[in-house]
Amino acid sequence: MDSQSRRENAPLNERLRESPGEFDFFQAVRLLIRMAERGVLPGEDRSPGAPPIKRKAPGQDFAPGEEAVRFRSIASHAFAATEIVKLAKPRESEATGGQEGGGGGGRASAASPPLEMFVTFLGLTGPNGVLPQHYTSQIIERLKSKDFSLADFLDLFNHRLISLFYRAWEKYRFPIGFERFRLSPERDEPDDLFTACMYSLVGFGTEGLRRRQEFDDEAVIYYGGHFSHWPRNAVSLEGIAGEYFGFDLEVRQFQGQWLTLARHDQSALPNAMEPRGLNCELGVNAIAGERVWDVQSKFRHRIGPVGYRDFCRLMPSGDMLRPLCQLTRTYVGPQFDFDVQPVLKAAEIPWCQLGGDADAPARLGWNTWIRSGPMHRDAEDVIFHLEDV
Repeated sequence: MDSQSRRENAPLNERLRESPGEFDFFQAVRLLIRMAERGVLPGEDRSPGAPPIKRKAPGQDFAPGEEAVRFRSIASHAFAATEIVKLAKPRESEATGGQEGGGGGGRASAASPPLEMFVTFLGLTGPNGVLPQHYTSQIIERLKSKDFSLADFLDLFNHRLISLFYRAWEKYRFPIGFERFRLSPERDEPDDLFTACMYSLVGFGTEGLRRRQEFDDEAVIYYGGHFSHWPRNAVSLEGIAGEYFGFDLEVRQFQGQWLTLARHDQSALPNAMEPRGLNCELGVNAIAGERVWDVQSKFRHRIGPVGYRDFCRLMPSGDMLRPLCQLTRTYVGPQFDFDVQPVLKAAEIPWCQLGGDADAPARLGWNTWIRSGPMHRDAEDVIFHLEDV
């Protein structure tokens, strides 16, 4: 897998190494960090068969030699046309311990120092440096004599400032932090901070509520605008379920159902146990029977028309009905009942055959129809109730 990843990333590695000025600074550092975490940095010197050197993001608490990149200010008075001037290997003197990265840098530092990125902004010296220009002039003169001491000393501060600048940019770009967290091989927490906050907004803030459904918990965050809005409505439910599962889905409201009354809610004439009777005031609370017809507490998912393969996935034995019911229940809450009506295309209604397909055997009332010729209407007589799931 590592060799395959290196082949896939080779063009991007080479382009970043050869033409770093074509990249935005933040995007270039982001790419370097991702490559460094997988040990595929451009131009990394490594003996054949040696394990990849995995480095860390800059600006944290790691030794300088373990970081993915080392930032330096360019020693020039020229107009800065790009944010990045070049991306190069460190000098040989530094590779053998001539700079701070050579001492105590850990295993990565001893093997190969990090790449150096020369930038034109936020430095102490250079075309946009904050120090007086004669400092830049002095560095230029010293570099001509192979004296790197002043430049190296100031780059100690440049590296830290630019590293913290990148971390500040990353901190408030939530997609970048989310990506970094998910791609990181070492994670102490199940979710990053922003994701945890989003879960709290939609009612999934505690660990006990997450990772126990058959649909992806992040779907609740993706549809967080709907989940955080009250009251619930059929239009939002159609959009959520239809888009998540990829079906044409219609929510049909006001599906009538019989509600069984508890014993204390039924009407009873006065007797020894109840001298005054129960719910026997005509026109107030008297009810004839043990159940009532209700049309406000139930709706129906009508899905399709769909093909036979998708129809089988929407059966109780399939892999989509339970996630659909769980997502629906999460959205509407416990106060509503619902059922699911998958509609099968007429052209794909199977012949009735005992045993049937090994993947979808014939089940009475689910996927069996007695037919003697072509079907001209879609099959919409199958309705799955929650107790079937």
